[in-house]
Amino acid sequence: MLKDTWQDIGRLEGLFLEIIDDPTKKEVLLYPICYCQLVRKENTFEVDLPKLLSCANKTFHSFRGRWQDILLELDLFQFITPRGDVLWGKDILRLQSAEGIKVTFLPEYREIFYEVYARFLKYWTVLSKISSYSKRNTPAEAVYLSAIIFNEELYSEVIHYAKLQALRFPKEAPFFEVVRGLSEFYVKVNERREFDLQLLERALAELSGFKSPYYGINVAKLRRDIDALIKDVSKGKKYFILKISFTIASNHGRGFVKRLVSKLVRKIKELGGKRWTLMNSETVFSSFTGTSWRRQRGQQIPV
Repeated sequence: MLKDTWQDIGRLEGLFLEIIDDPTKKEVLLYPICYCQLVRKENTFEVDLPKLLSCANKTFHSFRGRWQDILLELDLFQFITPRGDVLWGKDILRLQSAEGIKVTFLPEYREIFYEVYARFLKYWTVLSKISSYSKRNTPAEAVYLSAIIFNEELYSEVIHYAKLQALRFPKEAPFFEVVRGLSEFYVKVNERREFDLQLLERALAELSGFKSPYYGINVAKLRRDIDALIKDVSKGKKYFILKISFTIASNHGRGFVKRLVSKLVRKIKELGGKRWTLMNSETVFSSFTGTSWRRQRGQQIPV
């Protein structure tokens, strides 16, 4: 993985950006997602390693590798032997068998378990919307990805992603600066309850020269929404979570067959049971975040 590329950001954000760069590695996210599912099911942070491997491996379709190597690269877990020894980092490679081994998140991730769990589900949602074989080195794909990452409220991740894409595609840099500015606004709101109107005003001014649609982005609606957000924040009464909309005609270049299959899959999910699988993970995520994590629209600004 490209760990050194993202030295200045957190491990979770870096992992996501590494996989965005190479979506064929998406399935490594099965390990932390399966671990979180087992923790919730068994009500303990220490779960049997064979159970984790079984959950992740049975859903693999393309990614292959030794579990020791994959878990070492993820750098999220520590392991407890039957003798009580705790192993992490390169010591994971000393494990020859999973039998009798317990696995748990590293302490820093256990402390924010549900936040980490929600973030991994969002990562999976984003990666499920892109093809492993799509052309990632095009401005159209970069604009699309920056929008869907932003819409999942992964603001820290999209700030770094947009910064990199602005360097790759200088012509499209103004749009990536808009996404960065909006994301920085929400980061300040979430972390410091600070409402930086200048970030919103700069984003709105930057969009003034854009034609709509722009690579399938409904720029006209985005301008209206930013303007409405500025007015709301200026009044000191409320703010809302802004989303970037796409024009119906663009549909990100999807063909008729792909759209039809997507609709069928959604119908199957609606008719299916509640048991978690990766095929219905997005449905579970919507339910989970709706009750625990999704911010409410029209939140009050503290005075």
